[in-house]
Amino acid sequence: MGVFVSERARRDGRATFPQLIGGLIAFVVLSVVAGVLLAGLALPVVTVAGNTAQGASDLFEELPDELDSVTLPQQSNIYARNGKTLIATFYSQNRVVVPLEEISPWLQEAVVAVEDNRFWKHNGVDGEGILRAISSNLTSDSTQGGSTLTQQVVKNTLLQKAIDSGDDDAIKEATATTYERKIKEWRLALALEEKLNAALGTDCTSAPEVDCGKEQILEQYLNIAQFGTNTYGVEAAAQYYFSKSAAEVNALEAATIVGVTQNPSKYDPVRNPEASLERRNTVLKRMVDQDVITQEQYEEYVATPLEDYMNISYPKFSCSASASAPFFCDYVTKIIKQDEAFHGEGTELLYKGGLDIVTTLNLKYQKIANEELTNSLPIDDPSGWAMALVSLDTSTGQILAMSQTREFDPTSEAPNSTSVNYSTDRDYGGSRGFSPGSTFKPIILATWLESGRSLNQTVSAYIKEYDVSEWPASCTDLTGGGTWKPTNVGGSGGTSMTVLQATANSVNTAYVAMSNQLDLCDVVEMAERLGFQRADGAEIEYVPSITLGTQNASPLTMASVMQTFANDGVHCEPYAILKITDSEGNTPTDSEGEAIIPPQESCERVISEEIAVGVQYAMSKVVEYGSGTNAKLANGREVAGKTGTSQMNRHLWFVGYTPELTTAVWLGNPDHDVDGKNLTLNGHYYSGWIYGNTISAPTFAAYMDRALEGKENTDFIETPSSDVMYGTPVSVPNVIGMTEAQAKYAITKAGFKYSSSTVYSTSYSEGTVAAQSPSSYSKALPGSTITYYVATSTLPDWWYNWPDGWDATVAPDDYWGSTWPPAEFETNPPNGWPTTDDSTDEASPDATADSTTTETTTETTTTTNGGGKDKSSSKNGSSN
Repeated sequence: MGVFVSERARRDGRATFPQLIGGLIAFVVLSVVAGVLLAGLALPVVTVAGNTAQGASDLFEELPDELDSVTLPQQSNIYARNGKTLIATFYSQNRVVVPLEEISPWLQEAVVAVEDNRFWKHNGVDGEGILRAISSNLTSDSTQGGSTLTQQVVKNTLLQKAIDSGDDDAIKEATATTYERKIKEWRLALALEEKLNAALGTDCTSAPEVDCGKEQILEQYLNIAQFGTNTYGVEAAAQYYFSKSAAEVNALEAATIVGVTQNPSKYDPVRNPEASLERRNTVLKRMVDQDVITQEQYEEYVATPLEDYMNISYPKFSCSASASAPFFCDYVTKIIKQDEAFHGEGTELLYKGGLDIVTTLNLKYQKIANEELTNSLPIDDPSGWAMALVSLDTSTGQILAMSQTREFDPTSEAPNSTSVNYSTDRDYGGSRGFSPGSTFKPIILATWLESGRSLNQTVSAYIKEYDVSEWPASCTDLTGGGTWKPTNVGGSGGTSMTVLQATANSVNTAYVAMSNQLDLCDVVEMAERLGFQRADGAEIEYVPSITLGTQNASPLTMASVMQTFANDGVHCEPYAILKITDSEGNTPTDSEGEAIIPPQESCERVISEEIAVGVQYAMSKVVEYGSGTNAKLANGREVAGKTGTSQMNRHLWFVGYTPELTTAVWLGNPDHDVDGKNLTLNGHYYSGWIYGNTISAPTFAAYMDRALEGKENTDFIETPSSDVMYGTPVSVPNVIGMTEAQAKYAITKAGFKYSSSTVYSTSYSEGTVAAQSPSSYSKALPGSTITYYVATSTLPDWWYNWPDGWDATVAPDDYWGSTWPPAEFETNPPNGWPTTDDSTDEASPDATADSTTTETTTETTTTTNGGGKDKSSSKNGSSN
């Protein structure tokens, strides 16, 4: 609307009093800025008197700091591993900055025709245009600003700088409708063109790239201006409205895009097609008036409906727009936000930095994972249960697939949706994790084998109550832990079996017996080496129940653990980003200029190949004939893995691998623990308990078969070493002189079982160990029994009363001397001791001579009153 203009006066063509006042105001304003306008109308810059001239001089000095330091926000894109398939786009302003040579000449011509038709003639400020705008505002209802493209670049740049700084006052100043702002804008526009002309020259050639100051202004405008509700720059606009690049835009499309910028909300062709059509036709009229298009073209174009040529491509804004991998996408954004590699600026870079992020995602594997999970359990299954799958490249740790049976919704409001990524830890958008159950047992097995024990070693699987405070744990105190009595499926007990059998059939009691022979601290340390971590971020607890997988973990963590065994003992940290580049294809930098390099492949040998092969061999038997037979792969492809069933069957797993691919599959209720019994899942009623082999294992097999179809069937290193199969003899510890508690710990720590007896001794304090068998520093297989003898000052009863029927030529097991019988028996034999004649009759001289010693390999000879001799063999010291 005009300034203080009455409708009657306008109709009559007479100036009203408000018009006169407005005219006077305009005159004063023009007088103040006269020097600046003159500068805009002629080169070189003229010197004018007064404050205006001084202001122009100051302006030229402050220009670099005021305009040159602004970086336009650009959209960032996340791609699959091929670097082409877009997963999602992020932006605060949907913009893609492109050089002038990648912008259609039609767009350049159209914007000049409608926004600043004297663009190539003025020097940043168009005095003629300003006067025309003032005249129009005084005499008509329309409002004209008289802004040149250069002024609009200045205005938008100052506004962007204010937005970047978060300065509300600066934002208000940059958008204020005041003469002061307009004057500042004029001054900066003149200075900007002067600076660019000095740098690039004033001769603009026909070359498509920028080669003069004016073309630089045009390029900046076409990239900074708003062309929709949240669409900035002509490249984003072309992609949005027409699904093509700015370089491919034709004249009709250019008029549509350029028409939007006068009022980005009102003239948005998607939101307001009728208003957009009218504005497009206005632009076309300007184009024909400026001889940019012919009259025939104009008539053809104005007769063309928008729907005939619009081709909307809605931006895949945020992970919600990703159809195939929203949860993987969310995981990537969490890495960018939280990983120290992004220097705390990841979110800012993601939304404004114009990054191209190429991830590790294999689209083929992701599609298969999505399909196989929903085949096993639909997203809308009435049970409320869900499934998740994570797949890693065995040799690198790259995350190739990450899927779950829920829709991704950051608000979690839509039915069957969630914002929680079941595959990851809580810090990366996941939950507190799920009990891994028996999928933790391979960690116990690796610790067992590393201690020198073997796969064929026999362990007890009987149900037993354990005193937690006596559990071996060298690095912590387990006192006050009470008792623990673990059982097997259905509460059944077991028998003695080999470790290989216990692994194949996932026998809890056998594995607890194994763990009880290990140091709990070694178990935790092994778990950490292999990549195990709690999903809630807490430290791993030193509790015996860790043996059965009671501490919650994510599917990504369990896949990471299994990857180490699949990779023959080399652990690779899972990672999701292959590379990141900025809008110019370079390594992005933070606000301090430091390079941003995302986490890359990081592999380290954490167990020997020998141990990894041993665990692998045992887990291959799980699939071959044990608890995971439903995980067998097609065409005899070799596979190893482990079922997992948590307490009350609430979480069901299969985690397995081939030499190429490692995959974890989880099934359970993600919201609260529900017993896995008498359930209907995917329309099928399961009477009784379900297990890891029921649904998770066949889902694993279906996914792996499709993912690996056509790939070579690679064999494992099949045969473990003799040491792994049968054990490695290790040194027997010396426990003589220790307390009984110390002896138990030392024997267990060394990998042996123990038994005890008492022996009369005056050389060692009562209650300490006076002898042992086998002897210290000899070699024995881990798991065999060491018998220690606790000193006592009380002579055994047979010293006084020889039991009827005992062979007097054989020393009792608890005898402490080196020769038999004791010399004391010659003068003071026990009651019932045979006479010499009886003894001679019962034993030959040779037998008597042989019986004078019970040990020929003693280290220390004892006296007849006790001693420190090692007992290498006795009735109580035989190996199990």
